[in-house]
Amino acid sequence: MRASRVPATLLLFLLALAELRASRSNDEEKEKATQNIINVCDIRDRNSKLHCYCELNQEINRASKTECWVFNGGIEKSDPVWTSFSTQTNIETLAFNVRADGALKFVPTKVLRYLQKLKKISIKFSSITEVEENTFINLTYIEEITMIKNEIEYLSKHSFNNLPHLSLLILDENNIKELVTDTFYKTPNLQKLYFTSNNISIIQDGAFRHLVNLLELELDKNNISELRKECFEGLAKLKRLDLSHNKISVLNSFTFTELWNLELLLLHYNDISIVAQRSFDGLSQLKKLNLSHNNLIILAGELFAGVRGLLGLDLRYNILKRFTFDDVNPIYENLLKENSYIYLEGNELLCDCHLAWMHKLRHETKSIKTRTSLENFICKLSPDLALNSQLALFEKNVISPNNNYNIDDKNADNFDDNSDDIFQDDMDETSAQEVQLVKKENEGTLLQIPIDLLPCPQDVKVTDRTYTYPSQNEAKDYRNLIHSSKTSQLHTNISISFLIFLVLLIILTT
Repeated sequence: MRASRVPATLLLFLLALAELRASRSNDEEKEKATQNIINVCDIRDRNSKLHCYCELNQEINRASKTECWVFNGGIEKSDPVWTSFSTQTNIETLAFNVRADGALKFVPTKVLRYLQKLKKISIKFSSITEVEENTFINLTYIEEITMIKNEIEYLSKHSFNNLPHLSLLILDENNIKELVTDTFYKTPNLQKLYFTSNNISIIQDGAFRHLVNLLELELDKNNISELRKECFEGLAKLKRLDLSHNKISVLNSFTFTELWNLELLLLHYNDISIVAQRSFDGLSQLKKLNLSHNNLIILAGELFAGVRGLLGLDLRYNILKRFTFDDVNPIYENLLKENSYIYLEGNELLCDCHLAWMHKLRHETKSIKTRTSLENFICKLSPDLALNSQLALFEKNVISPNNNYNIDDKNADNFDDNSDDIFQDDMDETSAQEVQLVKKENEGTLLQIPIDLLPCPQDVKVTDRTYTYPSQNEAKDYRNLIHSSKTSQLHTNISISFLIFLVLLIILTT
């Protein structure tokens, strides 16, 4: 007798039923396990070294934003409290604030494995000294990592690895001494990288070579003394580079040649005394350059020929002895635009014909910043006592607080200095911090000195001037540059004009 066959449909039904029972059994086991794990959003044990606050919803797997505090006594990697994060696997924003020294000495990687949906993480005030290899690996949703005011000294190779959506990484105020090659690997969308206030002195060649989409790099307030073009390999899309407050003394040729799209370069508060003629070659997109508060005495010829798109130049508080029209000529046309500026205050520039171009630029520019800077520019008077006496006579009798030596001021109100400057705050903040210069006894305000009274050293070629001494007709035009704020001063203005004519006549006849 043949055995009866089981219908195929019945067999499939029995298999499905068995799988369902197994699934229910697993869910029950997981639920029991979860019940034995404390909800990270509801830790009530006063002796716990970790307490977290979850915004909006504290129920299991309902929290999306959590802030945690690590308290006294220190916490180990094996502490069971870390498993409590398995109760909130949907957290997207997580912050650790360490309340005592030594309470957290490592990045809690076990937590990161539970939080695969994490987008932002912040760790502050910890005693972490090293970010180990693959610490943040495979956090495929992470967008921002902030590790401020820790004690990090070393970043290993591949510390930040396989983070496809990471766009912002902040490592300010640590003790990092060196940036090694391949620390950042497979982070194709990283756009902003900040290292402000560390102890970085060495940047290995190719340290940033995988950051092909980086837009902003801050390395200010470190101990960097040497730069090589290999340091910036791979940063073809970088737009903003801050190297201020370091110990750089020399800029060699082609240092920034890899930075084809750089728009803002900040080098203020360094020890720069030498800038090679081709230091800025390759920076065809550069819009703003800050070299203030350095030790520059003289600039190489055609230094700015490689940055002909430059709109803003800050050379304040150096030791410059000379800055001629030839120096500014490659960018002169740019300085006529509304959103341009040039700052030269606080140098050792003499009031001579090398600076005659400032009169012309003051007249032609549409930039209020440039106009204001030139109007307030103070230069050193010539050691020629006879000339100084003439300048003193001119300033005493012609220039008054209400009678500035300005050009075409009737159009000043028509200038609009608003621009689409995406880096405006970087330079304006520095400007706001400067103390207004007070004119000393041996100094003069350049634009209050007529061009014909500016001495021209005998060894200076005519090409160093913007234009030649004024003719008699041009001298008459200068009389119109002195304006009066009150109509009642008409007779006084006539006397002033006559005095100017006498001074000019004496100069032209000698």
